[in-house]
Amino acid sequence: MSTLTAPPHVAEQELTEEERQQKVWDYYEQEVIRGLDSGPSIPLTPEYWSEFLRKREERNAARQAEKKS
Repeated sequence: MSTLTAPPHVAEQELTEEERQQKVWDYYEQEVIRGLDSGPSIPLTPEYWSEFLRKREERNAARQAEKKS
């Protein structure tokens, strides 16, 4: 399970754990919204994700082969 780290402006404040977690989630929610608003939409079709995962596997295999060379 991954965890989110607090941005510096939140980490430096004296907050309760609950307040800190809320500020961290608010921050990352805004970052996600900013990313979604600034770029092209991502197709939500199974075909798109199958192709995406296939290409990722190919890139990973190429990196592994390069490391072994």
